[in-house]
Amino acid sequence: MSPARSDARANRESLVTAAADLFAEAGAAVPLDAIARRAGVSIATLYRHFPSREALVVEVYRSEIERLGETDEVLAHSATAAEAMGVWTRRFLAYADTKQVLGEVIHALPDDERPSARATVTGAIDRLLDAGRRDGSLRAGVDADDVLLLFSGVWTLPDDDRRRARVDRLAAFVLDGLRVDG
Repeated sequence: MSPARSDARANRESLVTAAADLFAEAGAAVPLDAIARRAGVSIATLYRHFPSREALVVEVYRSEIERLGETDEVLAHSATAAEAMGVWTRRFLAYADTKQVLGEVIHALPDDERPSARATVTGAIDRLLDAGRRDGSLRAGVDADDVLLLFSGVWTLPDDDRRRARVDRLAAFVLDGLRVDG
């Protein structure tokens, strides 16, 4: 790979990371030049990679979805599948926060441009549940749709100063219910 290509890839990744962080901190309307500054690139570099705010939002959202599908690494670095489920749940809740912040922009996109997360999320949950049944750390008789339904309350919580504590309590409640020793 040429140095120019690796630099371009690094710039793109920096922009997506900076955008995700700033969207979480300040909302989807954060100025694009602030994203470029946070990424350490020029605004021209941002526009070279993302010709519009919507293109950047879609890429941030898509990268969050891809990260949710990455369970092998989480399982490899966890003592049990129950522990991996806890790590993955924190990722899922970060995704939920991102979706809430970016939801208006994402839902305004035409259907064929809107990334779908359901198959990725249910696939990841299924892999974690299967690993938990094999190592004995997660309950049998639960499927991905059950877990996703339990987490659906996160989408309805008001965006106020109590939201984070409530999300953490709901996550702990779900995880405790999934653990064999819970």
